[in-house]
Amino acid sequence: MTLTQLEYILAVADTGSFSQAARQCHVTQPTLSMQIQKLEETLGVILFDRTKQPTRPTALGQIILKQARLVIQDADRLKELVSENKGDLTGEVRLGIIPTLAPYLLPLFLKKILQAHPRLQIRIEELETQTLLEKIRNNSLDLGLAVSPIDDINIAVHPLFYEPFLVYASKTHPLADKKSIDEKDLSQNDVLLLNEGHCFREQSLALCRKKETYSSDKSFSFESGSLETLKKLVDQGSGFTLLPLLAAQDVKDKKRLKSFSSTIPTREVSLLHGPHFQRKALMKAFIEEIQKNLPEGLSLKKSAHQKTINPVL
Repeated sequence: MTLTQLEYILAVADTGSFSQAARQCHVTQPTLSMQIQKLEETLGVILFDRTKQPTRPTALGQIILKQARLVIQDADRLKELVSENKGDLTGEVRLGIIPTLAPYLLPLFLKKILQAHPRLQIRIEELETQTLLEKIRNNSLDLGLAVSPIDDINIAVHPLFYEPFLVYASKTHPLADKKSIDEKDLSQNDVLLLNEGHCFREQSLALCRKKETYSSDKSFSFESGSLETLKKLVDQGSGFTLLPLLAAQDVKDKKRLKSFSSTIPTREVSLLHGPHFQRKALMKAFIEEIQKNLPEGLSLKKSAHQKTINPVL
């Protein structure tokens, strides 16, 4: 059994065709077919149903193909580890990031890390926290950018920075007249929230304890998957919302952004990886590039007047 044989069967599985797989692997079809047949003889199984078009794996073939992908991935990781020990970051890294970070954090560092390491290929997925964690657990992601702490001993957490929360209120909302905000000022009844599945929603609800309500418009209720949508609704005169500091950077009317008066609600943003991740030089490069490009107002360590609002996972 060879890595080349495993690459050939994966190519057939991906293309559904022996002829297309041969072209993808830059070999003749007889060569590819012969090597796959040798592998089948070695394993004592038939990997593909050759009577169907497109070609499909057999039931046992699907199991072997899944393991073959892991073997090829591990072989690629060996090459990457050697390159990194020589000071060169190469190969693919699969990065997951939560939606309340992606549009604000990625532009700060992504272009710069690619310029510094042009042989690096970063594949990014924007995912809600639970899906991101599951993909790290099953090795579908190498790294994740999310809010911690994470209650899973199999996921390593490297805190990057602490991001304070701000209140963003419509012009007609009573909070717009306040110089600063206390938690007791926040009502669950007129706060605009992200929909379920976003950890920032639960963090916002944890802060909004007041039950009395004010609203200039009670004709609708709304939950969004985007902080940008919530900001636009507030601009139209609907209630208030909570924003992490990065999401507030492009707000034009800064007077409607309100800081907290004493203890500041804050979230801990971290870089995550699973137990089998070994690319320490790559992780170090991500941490350094992110931290050196953070805007003013984000701290690398939690201060005494900050209170971490833990995500509900």
